[in-house]
Amino acid sequence: MVQEVNPKDEYPQFHEPTPPAESEAGPGQVGAEEVYHNRAGEQWREEFPYPWNEDDIVTRRDTLRFLLAGSGALFLATGALAIIGHLSASSNVQAIPVAKVGELAENKWKVFDFPDQYAQGILINLPGKGLVAFSDVCTHLSCAVIYQGDGKLHCPCHEGLFDAASGNVLAGPPTRPLPVIQLAIHNGTVYAVKVVPR
Repeated sequence: MVQEVNPKDEYPQFHEPTPPAESEAGPGQVGAEEVYHNRAGEQWREEFPYPWNEDDIVTRRDTLRFLLAGSGALFLATGALAIIGHLSASSNVQAIPVAKVGELAENKWKVFDFPDQYAQGILINLPGKGLVAFSDVCTHLSCAVIYQGDGKLHCPCHEGLFDAASGNVLAGPPTRPLPVIQLAIHNGTVYAVKVVPR
């Protein structure tokens, strides 16, 4: 059986004080009821003291200075990282062997690591065009694209389609073409030389 408990009986410290009886106050005098309401309105200040003098420590001007300085620092850091990334990508170009001449039949393809083990390209032997290579990372949300064998590269994540001859977008959510990987052939070996962003 559940017994109902009056919260005022269980927690007597939370009872509300009863206002004093109304009294006649003359002009210029404060009545008992007004004093009661002032005390009730200030009760929270006693229970939760707050150092009101510290409100003025941070001004609007200080906040604006902080926001401007932070935005400027982020802008400079982003610019520096972009310059460093561009310099490192354009320097130290290294040819990496990706296939042998005649290894891929027409409409066949293979995936290879380029420029390092953290990025990949796709090499395709297109009928009438020969070997072409692109980054296999979809420009929409970085899923890996695959060759369908019909002259199209397909992104299975969101149904993006790219032209296998040019890397241009044919359909789907991607808006940018695939980066081209430049190829070179030397002594019967196909080399990936450089990624050309577009």
